[in-house]
Amino acid sequence: MAVPIYVVSLLKDKERRKKISDDFKKIDIDFSFYDAIDAKCSENKTLIEEVRLSGGDAAEMSDGEIACALSHRSVYHDILIKNHNWAIILEDDVIIDDQLGYFFDLLNSEKINKLNNDDLYILGGQKGLHDYPVIATSLFTFVDFGKIKLRRVTYNQHKIRRTCSYLISQEMCGKILNLAKKDGIFRADDWKRMKRNGVINNFFLSEIIEHPIVCELNSHLEAERNLRTINKKSLRSKVNLFLKKSRAWLRTFFFSFSA
Repeated sequence: MAVPIYVVSLLKDKERRKKISDDFKKIDIDFSFYDAIDAKCSENKTLIEEVRLSGGDAAEMSDGEIACALSHRSVYHDILIKNHNWAIILEDDVIIDDQLGYFFDLLNSEKINKLNNDDLYILGGQKGLHDYPVIATSLFTFVDFGKIKLRRVTYNQHKIRRTCSYLISQEMCGKILNLAKKDGIFRADDWKRMKRNGVINNFFLSEIIEHPIVCELNSHLEAERNLRTINKKSLRSKVNLFLKKSRAWLRTFFFSFSA
């Protein structure tokens, strides 16, 4: 049975659904929409408030972040119920092309046996999060999918964000749900917490799938997050910014030679 692809999408986002449906037709891959929880729908307000009162990180989370976390956890439940060993989870604003088709064909072969259940495979979406490189991936430790290499993240694993495109095992889905029972609600992309609690062993990354540069105009979640952090950011001088970028390039270059 082929690895399933879940596209988490709000039912009301007809244009996004049509675009990604057309893109999947072009590369001849089946997928299924998974209806996300709409934080702005009045029917979900009670659910979100109940979750907010349940503890965890709820007090620090926006309605959209709570809805996003609940949506992805619902997908994890579905993966467990349907007994999928592996699944690809995407959000509906990603940009897919033949690279995904190539990877998907190899994934549904004996090459899938190269994957480890306790590793998370990020398939893209990290570009554009920072003005300079902050994540280093190994030149030597990777999972080989022909012309696509899923490389182990060797530096700044805690900088990994987003849930827009990743490959996850059934075993990890169960561990995340168990962690949620223990810790309460936390952000869907709080990979740092999952790593710290032993849910994730290693991160592997390849930009197979693109994500639009996110801003307040095209992402409600990004707008909510920026409102929380705008007052915390301090402006840097041009010299300090140059030095920071230079250090970032040197560090990522250095750690790319780590195994």
